[in-house]
Amino acid sequence: MSAGLRKFVRFIAIYGLGRSLFKAAGRLRIGLPTFALRRPAPDIGLIGCGQFAFATIGYFIHSTFGSRILACYDVDPRAQQSLARAQRVRSTPASINELLTDPRLRTIYIASNHASHADYAVLALQAGLQVYVEKPIAVTEEQLVRLLRACRGAEGRIFAGYNRPFSSAVRHLRSVMPVDSNGGFTLSCFISGHQLGAEHWYRRPEEGTRICGNVGHWLDLMVHVLSWRGMPDRMDVSLSWADADEPDDNVSITITSDRGDLFTVTLTSRCEPFEGINETINLQHGETIAKIDDFRHLTIWRGSHVQRKRFWPKDVGHRLAILQPFQRQAARAWEEVVLSTLLMLRITDMVRARERLATFSFSEARARIQRQIEAAK
Repeated sequence: MSAGLRKFVRFIAIYGLGRSLFKAAGRLRIGLPTFALRRPAPDIGLIGCGQFAFATIGYFIHSTFGSRILACYDVDPRAQQSLARAQRVRSTPASINELLTDPRLRTIYIASNHASHADYAVLALQAGLQVYVEKPIAVTEEQLVRLLRACRGAEGRIFAGYNRPFSSAVRHLRSVMPVDSNGGFTLSCFISGHQLGAEHWYRRPEEGTRICGNVGHWLDLMVHVLSWRGMPDRMDVSLSWADADEPDDNVSITITSDRGDLFTVTLTSRCEPFEGINETINLQHGETIAKIDDFRHLTIWRGSHVQRKRFWPKDVGHRLAILQPFQRQAARAWEEVVLSTLLMLRITDMVRARERLATFSFSEARARIQRQIEAAK
């Protein structure tokens, strides 16, 4: 059996047949039939036509609504045309302005390169559309200020693509775990990530390093978990890396807070994981100990009681995250995303400056951003 066929068979066991077929179709750029019960009129626009847009956003939209994507745009015409052909997208506008002025559109999904997310989101909000923007929502503080300024008074709502809080494991843990308002959280995330060559677009200086591209997911998860109890303010941040020439790879981040929290995230990529990114997440709070094994299994211990749950297909939270614009009661609190972005940007600066120790304050960072927003009125 070839490696490709072996991976496809393995993916079926992990993700189910439908999602695995979409992943394969995304690599081959071929279409697949969809059988959705609901078929609303096409009113979704897609910016960015790469693998994630095809195999993840495309899959969950098509499996829920059928061919609801009206138009797609990409700076690479080949990616744009191949996605449009495969997913029966009716319109392939030649410019972002042509896309955003289509009166039939109601919702825009942004899945382009990271440095372009905020700019596209600002334009879409100014066009009166509701906006789903993939992570990160910004790769610089200046971008974040412009995005938050555009959010004020916008007709449409904005949703972020940080999906781990939407996973079945995290949602179930939240539903059953008693929260001690005075107790600290210990949260540890170990991630075996993809190997990225020197030529990979994540490596471009303007794209925000792997901190924005990858680690932001687990910083956001930390903020979400801490919000269950109430957010701390001040944090001490410590960074360690294996290679000073690539301080955003094979890196470990330790964060302690003024409320007794301890958070660690280790991202390593010493080999390419055959089944894709693999995550182990451990949490301890009060009398609760929990372990999430690659979002396929969850074990919760509380005293002598133990609970085990299995999730199949593997659920990293993409479905509920992507459907936020249409299931608003399940949408994330936007302020959580803003706070996790501020912390992510500070750690990105640390990596770029090879700075190993820093202190961070949510209130001070939020106030600084707010002053910049107000100054631009």
